[in-house]
Amino acid sequence: MSLLNPRAFRRHVSGRRVGVLGVTLGMALASLARPAVADDAPFVAAVPSVAHMPGKLLYAELATPDLDAAKAFYGALLGWTYRDATSPRGRAVVALVHDQPVASLIERSHPPRHGSPAWLPVLSVVDPADAVAKTTYWGGRVIMPPVAVAESGLAQGEETILADPQGAPFAAFHARTGDAPDDDVPPAQGEWIWSALLTRDPFTAAGFYQKVFGYQVQAAPDATKDTAYLLLSQSVTRGTVNPLPARVLPSARGRWVTFVQVDGVGASAEAVERLGGKVLVQPHPDRRNVMIAIVSDPAGTVFGLMEWHGADPTPAEQTENAK
Repeated sequence: MSLLNPRAFRRHVSGRRVGVLGVTLGMALASLARPAVADDAPFVAAVPSVAHMPGKLLYAELATPDLDAAKAFYGALLGWTYRDATSPRGRAVVALVHDQPVASLIERSHPPRHGSPAWLPVLSVVDPADAVAKTTYWGGRVIMPPVAVAESGLAQGEETILADPQGAPFAAFHARTGDAPDDDVPPAQGEWIWSALLTRDPFTAAGFYQKVFGYQVQAAPDATKDTAYLLLSQSVTRGTVNPLPARVLPSARGRWVTFVQVDGVGASAEAVERLGGKVLVQPHPDRRNVMIAIVSDPAGTVFGLMEWHGADPTPAEQTENAK
């Protein structure tokens, strides 16, 4: 497998890996670059079993103030169907594509303390308690301490919700039965296909995620110093770290933006507005002529749309222009 194979993650319980275009927000990627930080964490890294893939994006999770409205929006937009799930945090459902889980949605009657509704990337870890310790040591914070997940509808295990030092929330999950291996099955509409971090300080953020998840970090050599990075584990690109657009408010915090595969970005963007959401970045082709857009649902949750049908680009051609 190529070091920069961008087909970075698959749905956790389906046994398939979703093919993706290697996306960054505003920077070209390349195969050779220096690490972002030195590997000098004051922790003894947990030794993963062969069944676990630390740093792999397993699925996405949404806490929303109106679960029924969210179900209607994403069902109409992406064709998701649902089944009820059990969560200690409230009423919940699992979203399905072709009867396979792709996401979890949880109803929260009050806005979460970490900000507006957001799709959380759920990343694999060997030990959630270890992820908590490293997160707090390196300047992040704990939003939800580790809890057992017995009947989530996705997998059994233990989950914690954390935030990095620049405020971007994410979840860490240890699946009791391990993580299914990556595969090369192309994505279907409604499947998540990429996730990118937008942050004020990409260099520091890349170092933080390296410490917590053991990522190999590579910098884009054609970028301005310390502005764009790749996060890799198991020889696969798992995500990107990119600077926040210059036009955002100085008080804006870091955030993860997750992209979902659609059959047509233009038609899907029109549907977003028709269903009560907003188009934040209009549909446009990136340098590989892959159509993308940035949108939000009626509750203000930001996510990306992507229409990808081609083969993997070469490392130097992997781009995305969503700024």
